[in-house]
Amino acid sequence: MRILLFSLKDTYESLIPELEKKGYAYKLISNTNVEGRNIYLGGAKAVEWAEKEIRKFSPDIVVNNMPPLILSPSNDYTYFGNTRESANLELCKWETRQRASECGFELPEVVAECNMHEMPKFPYTTFLKSKSQDIWCQAWKVTPERDVDLQNKMFKDINEGASFPAYVERGMDFEVQAYTKFRISNNSYAITGIHGLRGEVDAYKEIDSKVHQDWRKSTWLEDLNPDQYKVFREKSESWLDYAVTLGGNYEGTIGGGITKDLKVYWFEQNSRLNTFEDFTGDVDLWLKSFAEKTEESFWTAHF
Repeated sequence: MRILLFSLKDTYESLIPELEKKGYAYKLISNTNVEGRNIYLGGAKAVEWAEKEIRKFSPDIVVNNMPPLILSPSNDYTYFGNTRESANLELCKWETRQRASECGFELPEVVAECNMHEMPKFPYTTFLKSKSQDIWCQAWKVTPERDVDLQNKMFKDINEGASFPAYVERGMDFEVQAYTKFRISNNSYAITGIHGLRGEVDAYKEIDSKVHQDWRKSTWLEDLNPDQYKVFREKSESWLDYAVTLGGNYEGTIGGGITKDLKVYWFEQNSRLNTFEDFTGDVDLWLKSFAEKTEESFWTAHF
């Protein structure tokens, strides 16, 4: 068996020893630059390069955990990854936000629409999000203490002055932040875990290009109480009833906030496996789970 994996660094590394135990040939490609651009950002050149790597390795299975890198299925190997539409649930946050409202989620207040490098300063915590795909593909937590002028300059310099339409959500008070883990495969979905997340989850305190910090520090998981679990599962199922119609064979998460009165606010979907999770289980069963529905979880967060 020959397996080629595309993913962010700190995602599939714990899988490698299990592949070696099986005697499988493997190649893991992560955070690779093509002409100065990380392949995680996708685009025609990244796709062309990735397809060349696939041909050189001649895999039996390709697992693509990079939503911006849209590859096409092939008769030469089994392909597990996003469709463009399912990837956009993570990458096009503005459209996804509107759809989440239709699925029953509450939405945080939008306090500004601007370009990524022209964010106003606010006296309260906010979250800056690109409306569609930019080079970061993430939300930025901005506290009142943040030097917004420096942040704007960073975005302008990195994007070489290009405009990326964005919006700013007001930070809200919630009782607990919650995440649903799921797997979509062959037009069906399975929820593989629901948990609360506590602590300091702002991984981007430094305003420079070196933002790859370990966000697990001062962060821990907790169980939701029965009422919280019930409402969050109901909203997650409503969302996944829609997400599954967009196709793809991939793992992901849904993030939201639950208030004291059990309202559920939409935060995000990640159309990929989280970083910093350890593989637990059998590799063959994990690969099989992309083709056949199972609620088994093969990944455990240790933070």
